[in-house]
Amino acid sequence: MASWTSVFSQQLSHQVLVPLAGIVSDSKVNFSQTVGETAVEIVGCYDFIFTQGFQQPGIKFSQGEQPKGTGVKVYPNPVTDYVTVELFGESARDLIIEFIDITGTVIFTDKKAFNSQYWLKEQYNINTFIRGFYLVRVSTDDGFLNRTVKIEKM
Repeated sequence: MASWTSVFSQQLSHQVLVPLAGIVSDSKVNFSQTVGETAVEIVGCYDFIFTQGFQQPGIKFSQGEQPKGTGVKVYPNPVTDYVTVELFGESARDLIIEFIDITGTVIFTDKKAFNSQYWLKEQYNINTFIRGFYLVRVSTDDGFLNRTVKIEKM
């Protein structure tokens, strides 16, 4: 008894012709791209997803220099879907990030532990929050840091 598996993929013609390509680089951004890989053929597959071409470009940004001191930034404000909480400090800390509604109820808590100097940008999805004002509180158990930022959910 024999079985037959139907698998498809992409295949290459005899040569790949790239009519346009480019690489741009500076200290913070690296970008490379190709246009029109005309000799790549997609054959198909129903169980898997294959990408066309050889290069899957991406843009990668470096963060730059860490801010001095210890602090918290919360942005954008007002916000619709995602709010970014940026934390930075020069020594080990355990931080608690809380989202509090206008009635004072804590609706979300996140804990972060850092063993040394830190700089973190964390995005939080708040698209399920109802429209209104919220407080984002970042604090430490020892009271060294206690910052509260008021944001508006649109």
